[in-house]
Amino acid sequence: MKLLASLSVGIWSVLLTFAPGAHASQFPARPVTFIVGYAPGGGTDIVARSVADVLSRKWGQQVIVRNRPGGTGVIGIRDLKAAAPDGYTLGIWTDSDVGNAAVRDDLDYDLVKDFDHISQLAAGGTVLVVNPSLPVKSFSEFVTYAKQNPGKVNFAVVAGGGMHLDSLRIEAAAGIKNAIIGYASTGPALTDVVAGHSDALVLPLGAALPFIKSHGVRILAVGSAKRWPGLPDVPTLSESIPGLESTFFYGVVGPKGMPEQLKTEINAAVQEVLQDPALGSKFESMGFIPTGNSPSEFKEVIAAKLNASRIAAEQTGLKQSLQQKK
Repeated sequence: MKLLASLSVGIWSVLLTFAPGAHASQFPARPVTFIVGYAPGGGTDIVARSVADVLSRKWGQQVIVRNRPGGTGVIGIRDLKAAAPDGYTLGIWTDSDVGNAAVRDDLDYDLVKDFDHISQLAAGGTVLVVNPSLPVKSFSEFVTYAKQNPGKVNFAVVAGGGMHLDSLRIEAAAGIKNAIIGYASTGPALTDVVAGHSDALVLPLGAALPFIKSHGVRILAVGSAKRWPGLPDVPTLSESIPGLESTFFYGVVGPKGMPEQLKTEINAAVQEVLQDPALGSKFESMGFIPTGNSPSEFKEVIAAKLNASRIAAEQTGLKQSLQQKK
């Protein structure tokens, strides 16, 4: 009887080892990598490292952030597409990735069809900031100054990305025209605005907040529908121009072909991490709101954003202008 019992236990162990989804309880068995397609210091990098720290503690395995800047996220996205769909390489995306895909026809990937979407991580409003030397203290003064000095305000943008589109949308709504200065990522663009090499920038609040507090930049408006509680005296864009908003998101994505159970498990881990009080407080202090959702819901967010960005790219003329420069 003991021999039969031992054989039964052994057989069940073998069956469980090779059963579909048996990997789930073992994941991750080694470090996981987050690919960020932008330089360190930007909003995407901050969110990725914040989530990675909490996930590392939960999983007992290090979650490493690997920055792969270039092409407004293109290099990082291509790296992710080429990775094995085993959950050990994931990407952190933002609006800039969607905006870039909306204005380019030469990309060898489709953000909706060629990846497995895990979960949205956070969302929030952007902010319009300027170098303190610019003689404006409000959005209305900025508009007036730009109208009086057409083409003389250097407007920094992450070239081809979502913030680029939003910058042009703000210009179109306000009836102004600035000199657009393109950058590869938010970090260098913000550095140049602080240094006075560029005058203005639209970017996620989290990346700008330390410089707002240190007076390295002056904030003129927030892009969210309502004023941000942390800066109650700063008006929204829509208070000056009804209906004008500028928002952003961050999310985690995997290579195409991940097993459904693995996607479900990673999604559950992300949802749990987003409930972490310390992470929630950190996100809130940076102007982010934790916004976890299901893989299918996040895929719909990407698809809707991509469609809206394509429409905006056509209406603002951004796509045509980028094509003419080639």
